[in-house]
Amino acid sequence: MGCDTASGAGADAGGEVDAASGDPGFLASCVYENTFAGAPECREYRSPGWSEGAVTRDCRRVFLGMAGELRVGEPCAFERVAGRCTVGDLATDGYVIVSSGGAEACGAAQTGCETFAGGTFEADASCDACTATGAEGPGAIVPTTPDCRDPRPGEPPGQSDGRVCTPTLISGSTEEGRAFADYADCGVVRTQRPYYAMPSDTPRAGEDDPRLEDADYLAEVDWVRSQAEASACSCCHSASRTPSGAAVWDTEAGPLWIDTVTDEALAMIAGYTDSAAFGFLEASQNNGFDRSRTGLPTTDVPRLQAFAERELARRGLSVEEAAALPPFAPFFRELIDHVPDDCGPGVGLDDEGRLRWTGGAARYVWVLEAAARSPGVPPNWDLPEGTLWAITVPADASPLGCGMAYGEVADAVIQRVPADGVAPSPLVSGETYYLAVMRDIAQPITRCRFVAP
Repeated sequence: MGCDTASGAGADAGGEVDAASGDPGFLASCVYENTFAGAPECREYRSPGWSEGAVTRDCRRVFLGMAGELRVGEPCAFERVAGRCTVGDLATDGYVIVSSGGAEACGAAQTGCETFAGGTFEADASCDACTATGAEGPGAIVPTTPDCRDPRPGEPPGQSDGRVCTPTLISGSTEEGRAFADYADCGVVRTQRPYYAMPSDTPRAGEDDPRLEDADYLAEVDWVRSQAEASACSCCHSASRTPSGAAVWDTEAGPLWIDTVTDEALAMIAGYTDSAAFGFLEASQNNGFDRSRTGLPTTDVPRLQAFAERELARRGLSVEEAAALPPFAPFFRELIDHVPDDCGPGVGLDDEGRLRWTGGAARYVWVLEAAARSPGVPPNWDLPEGTLWAITVPADASPLGCGMAYGEVADAVIQRVPADGVAPSPLVSGETYYLAVMRDIAQPITRCRFVAP
């Protein structure tokens, strides 16, 4: 399951509303391909808040604007099911997302439900196991890697002994004045966050727009564009650098491309709404680009914010109003702010000293102090203070089933904490600890506190 969002009953893209059926026995389903999970998925409508007209429109844009196959009077029916996700109130206009697949799909289904759709996940019985089935495939997310290349013909020598070194990271940047996509692999970057093409619905400015005669304004817009194109943002927001088109805002949408940036995105870019939990490198490690205070990495924070303030004012918004806009992708903040509950039966550390979790195989496992902050995304939220032991499975290796002893490092597994292969501090019987497990970066499947036996 990917970036699925609830849509109000009967509301289509144009805001048209269809009357609810009021029929408590209303039933319909919409089958579609979840392009993030690479598997079929189905949305099931079972409530009086829906009608045939409403579900027809909802199914027409069911997943990232793409249509599904509507089946009125039929429930979702897959031969193998990973789980069911309840979104909203089923007594009104809620619905259920049914994820296909077996145990190998459990983690993805749970993450998609809880993290992206904001729903409540009910796992199939096969998900209770934490064994690796062998069908999970390679890691979907390739971690950060440095990429050093010779400068392109006609460009000056790079700052690293003549070469240009770029962090292949969603918040990374190449050297100022260069294009990120020329010096790093955007394909790797796009594994680190969900990407999908979505054209901007902002009308293009006409040829008589007075801004086209304002040289100073155009120069600043062009500077912001150059900052964006020097960053990994361009891997999703510069049309020619993407597989199938820009994701809403597009630096290549003409001289007034800034119009494709929504108010919410502009507030995030300028740092008026929080995006620090996305992760960021220190400017000294990011070719001088700072993303700790702004959403867009920049070599000049005051200049970027001054431009954003003027642009927001042109749109009729103050900085205070912009700061009150909904934050973009709040689940990254929710990752690190999550407070774990106690582990349920059979989860945590068993009497034989082996770690147990639910949700299938995993690539990231942590044991932390009980009061530690929840792990988030790299490079600066994935090893919170209080981490006692952390292991990672590389993207090209098979994920881990549970059952390993605390401190046990299998072949191909990387121990990140403690470093250099040092054994972790032993757990103390009767003390409480925090087990956090992710199937991949930013995709938690188990987060709970356990008492060491």
